[in-house]
Amino acid sequence: MSDKVKEVTSCEILLASPSLNIPETEGLGLSIKGTIRFTLSAPLKLSQVVAKLHGYSQYDNSQKTGIMRNLNIKDIIKQKATVINIAKSFPAGETELPFSINIKTPQSLLATVEGKNAAIRYIITVELTRAGAPLAVYKTTKNVILRKRNIPKECDLNEMVTVEDEKENLLKYNLRISKYLFIEDTNDQEGDAANAQSSLKVEASFDVIDNKTKVKEVKVEAFEYEMYNIAKATAGASGSAGTKPSGSKTAKPTSKAPTSATRSRSTPKIPAFSAISIPNPHHTIPLLNPPLTIPLTESESGVVKFEIPFTDKMKPDSKAPILEVKHEVVLTIKFEKFLLMPLKLEVPFVVASRKNKGAKGGVKEEPADENNTNE
Repeated sequence: MSDKVKEVTSCEILLASPSLNIPETEGLGLSIKGTIRFTLSAPLKLSQVVAKLHGYSQYDNSQKTGIMRNLNIKDIIKQKATVINIAKSFPAGETELPFSINIKTPQSLLATVEGKNAAIRYIITVELTRAGAPLAVYKTTKNVILRKRNIPKECDLNEMVTVEDEKENLLKYNLRISKYLFIEDTNDQEGDAANAQSSLKVEASFDVIDNKTKVKEVKVEAFEYEMYNIAKATAGASGSAGTKPSGSKTAKPTSKAPTSATRSRSTPKIPAFSAISIPNPHHTIPLLNPPLTIPLTESESGVVKFEIPFTDKMKPDSKAPILEVKHEVVLTIKFEKFLLMPLKLEVPFVVASRKNKGAKGGVKEEPADENNTNE
């Protein structure tokens, strides 16, 4: 397609912010602002420049490995903004054109999420059309990340989850773990995964009963769970932001309910796209490679404090109908007596995207511009 507009040597989309928050308040619109930067090797006359937004959900219907993927795609939103609508000549060299795609009622949009077998994506496409040649169009695309608040407005961001109990008259334990982990979307990020910018804090105390045993060490693991629901996908992706869903005719696959409630962490032996909850995730991603080991010595007493750092890319918690994402820390407490079975504690935590207040253009909730048109 670029051969028909060979004067364009490069074209890129620069967004004012790498991610945007979908406003919750009715009546507030969402503006996706950016700049189109293109370089010409020779003067060029363009008849039209448009920026298009396409949001869609995608999931893989294939239930067996080794066969061709059967993708089902449903539209969430299609909208465009006209940047230039009259013939205009541009000189050789670099040109920048600002654009703004304004969504009047974004409240029903689904948040961006990218899983192994399902995704919700928003893509901006810029089209440069040569004057006098309507089929000569240069296109370039860029992903835009849309987020939704996944924690309560009024909450303590430093809140700790407390887990306490007694094991077989041997040990009393009290654990406090951070409830929230905040991550940031980066400017070079395409898609959904983001970089962790903080750690989970842990405070633990162990009281041995009658000196029967001692705690040797604590093994720390963390996991990200992806759960798919094909039945909800059809209802969840339709009617969003005032657009009609695409007429996909892909047949719904049949699946059997899980027969075991045992939690599997490496390769869950369950059929794809079953209606499941967190004990039986479709896809499990270890977040600590290798797991942390916290040794406990005799000199240590009282409360043991440590942090769980996250360096791998991860996703915010998601409650999208097509794909739910949840996170959990698993602590394995090992005793000095090798005959005693280790104690496993599973504590959920919430991963939330941190609002990037310092981004150029900012993340703002503002009324939409009525000049933009729906496709």
